[in-house]
Amino acid sequence: MKTIMKTLLVSIASLSLMFSVNAGELTVSGSAKATYNFVNGAQNDNGIGVTNELNFTASGEMDNGYTWKYSMELDPSSSGTQGNTSGDAPGQAINDDTQISLTMNDLGTLKFCVSECGNNKKYAWDQSSYTSMSDTGFSEGIVYPNDMGSFASIQYHSPELPFGTTVSAAHGQQRKDGQSGNTTAASGDSATEFSLVTKPIDGLTLSASYMEINSYDDGVQSDDQIEENGAYAVEYAAGNFSVGYGKSFKAPQLTVANRANGATAAEYYENTGYSLAYAVNDQISVSYTSEESEINYQTSSTTAYDIEMDSIQVAYSLGGATLSIARADYENVSYKTNSDATDTIVALSFAF
Repeated sequence: MKTIMKTLLVSIASLSLMFSVNAGELTVSGSAKATYNFVNGAQNDNGIGVTNELNFTASGEMDNGYTWKYSMELDPSSSGTQGNTSGDAPGQAINDDTQISLTMNDLGTLKFCVSECGNNKKYAWDQSSYTSMSDTGFSEGIVYPNDMGSFASIQYHSPELPFGTTVSAAHGQQRKDGQSGNTTAASGDSATEFSLVTKPIDGLTLSASYMEINSYDDGVQSDDQIEENGAYAVEYAAGNFSVGYGKSFKAPQLTVANRANGATAAEYYENTGYSLAYAVNDQISVSYTSEESEINYQTSSTTAYDIEMDSIQVAYSLGGATLSIARADYENVSYKTNSDATDTIVALSFAF
């Protein structure tokens, strides 16, 4: 028995030496932001908010030169019922946006992600000084393409290829924030996503992404159209100026029953945006951004109203913080005629 135990111990020790990983380091980073929000054209009062997000990152190196990184974000939930003592309530910190990446030098990077690692290029063109104003607390109703960040996924990212080119491929299943490594996915749609970024000349960046939802066949619904999502963007920077132009598309899943309601069901959405930015100096930057979202119904005779948004922004660096002011004008909110609004945000942001 002692001989067998010694043999096992020696074998385990040998394997440990072969596949050992150097002790990693744990770091914490994040951001904190205070905002005051003025909205006209909606039944909302002015909003005062403090947002924060902590990112816990552990990293290390293996004996063969590969590096690994684990990242988990902790931020408060905005859903739930206030005062709820038996279930979820707003402000509870949740474990979300989790990923493990293994960088294999010239072989690229392998990633395992839950609610993270989205490769959608829907905003790759945006040069806004503060933020994309179609992605704030005010919901203007633009329908954008889906993203792998909505799934639990395994991904491959290539190393940098000629002309600064990188490509990625991902397959995703249903996800649940904080799910354990022993979880099994419930029956549901899966997804496949591809992306490409290339920089053929100095200052020019071209991006594209495509995602297809693999519809789960429950034997009840009959799909007439699978969900497809795509986007592309062009960015160019020269000196203190930068400009971007992009388009994104979404064709939602449609069943035979949807086809029967073609007058109210959308066939696809097409979004177009362009953005200009200028760095006045090391402290001040200004930008102008415009977006338009077009809804296309299955019945061509249905009157469609496009959402339009124009935004002007300025950001001022204070050394350890950034003060930003952004204003956006919206027309035909949620694709409804004469539904207009304006949104002005004053934000003080800190990064640590």
